[in-house]
This record gives sequence, structure tokens and C-alpha cells, in this order.
Amino acid sequence: MPINNSKTLSTHDLSLSIAGKIICQHLNVQFRAGEFWAIMGINGVGKTTLLHSLMGLNDIEHGSIHLNNKELHHYTRRHLAREMGLMLQEYEYHFPSTVLEATLIGRHPFINHWQWESQHDQQLAYQALDNVGLASLSERMISSLSGGEKRRLNLATLLTQNPNYYLLDEPVNHLDIKAQLDILSLLKRQFTQTQTSQNDEAGKCGIMVIHDPNLAYRFCDHILLLFDDGHYLSGASQDILNSENLSQLYHCPIEQVSSHSQTLFVPTLAETES
Repeated sequence: MPINNSKTLSTHDLSLSIAGKIICQHLNVQFRAGEFWAIMGINGVGKTTLLHSLMGLNDIEHGSIHLNNKELHHYTRRHLAREMGLMLQEYEYHFPSTVLEATLIGRHPFINHWQWESQHDQQLAYQALDNVGLASLSERMISSLSGGEKRRLNLATLLTQNPNYYLLDEPVNHLDIKAQLDILSLLKRQFTQTQTSQNDEAGKCGIMVIHDPNLAYRFCDHILLLFDDGHYLSGASQDILNSENLSQLYHCPIEQVSSHSQTLFVPTLAETES
């Protein structure tokens, strides 16, 4: 169970659309501390738009979004940046800097104007780089990194920010299989370890856009499915992720199979008619 029910990011009858396309209608979901959510749907359905809306970056057509029982618009951007962190689907580094300098960007919401990073800030950055396997590259220039290394740097920056709500847009893009498992295991520990913590300030929640139902089922305890007609399904992973829902979501047959006590989802192609 969540350690603190007051720590909740919630939508209330939320309706969103973009360029005339309905993303969701009357969405009512509560993202609580100690939970790891996956948002799933086909390309272009509006997963990223919803994620950005949860950060208060988009206009809302109807309904509201509340952070810890207070509407988002009552918070300053600085306060929101301390509470919520966003890992973009793609991020371009336009200025030359080292890996460590880029990681320290995560501390900007906590540093006053013209103030330098403290020793504590530096420690958080080094720990984050170590957690994602980039500690040995801290003095390297970003331009020398591979796509996968830059993706891990994005996460290290978010870990350094250390928000209560992690909003992650396809965080395992560009990563090999082992790196995907390592990063998702790291994130799962970040959220689930707070369930038994006695420190209310430690409560974290993860909300991740992801396409792979197998990774979602393995690592996330809650799922939000966005269908292309505007309706949605949300709830515990074992209740939401099944062949029927996924086949409807992705418009292709998906079989659910069991292998060595694991649940797997396998897309199948209908046989071509002669």
C-alpha cells in the first residue's frame, strides 16, 4: 500500500484533445506514492500529450489535475519542478558540457540565482551517474556519447533532481536489452522501496510511457491504456494487461502465454489468404 495517501497526482474528469483529435475523455486516475505506472497506446494516441499535461505544460479542455490535493495552477513552476520531473522522449544537448555538468542541471530547481551547486548536489549527481553506469564518464563531453549513453544521462539528470513524481517518456529508448532491464529495475526500486518506508518525504511515484507490454507487466504495478477513440482503462497490471485489451489497443491479435511462471504477450499475424 502507498505510504502516504495525501501524496497523489490525480486527474478529475480530465478531457484532452490535440488538433481536433480526442486523447481522453473524463479521465479519473490517481497516481500514488509507491506506485509504478505504465501508459500505453498506439503511436499518435496522445501519451506524450497526457504526460506533459500532468506537468501542467498543456491547456486542459475540461476537468482538472491535482497535486497532493491542490490544483496544479496553484503551484509556482519552481515548486512543480521540485515535485515533478519529466524525462523527455528525445532531448538535444545544444551547449558543450561534460556529463557531470549536464547531470547537475537536475539541481536547478533547488538552487537560487547565481548560486553554485553544493557538495550535496555534487554527491547526488555522482551517485546518479553511478546508478546508471556512467560514473567513469563524468568528465567526458556529451558529444562523445552514444545514443544509449545519452539516454542514461537523461535519467541520471532526473535522479539528481530527485522529484516525488517521475514522468518518463519512453525511458528505455535506444537501450540494449540488458540496459533496459537494468534501468527499469533501478526505477522500480526507486518507487517500490518507498512502500515500507516510515519517512513520508521519501514517497516516490513513477509514470512511464512504454510500448512493450512484457516490460510493462514485469516492472509496473499499474497500467493506463489509452484507446484511439478517447476511452481508457486503468488499474492493476494483472487486471488490465490481457490478450483482449492489448489486441483492441494495438489493432492486432496478441496472445497471452505462460512460460516458466512468467506471463508473456506475443503479437501474431493473421495468415494471408490465398
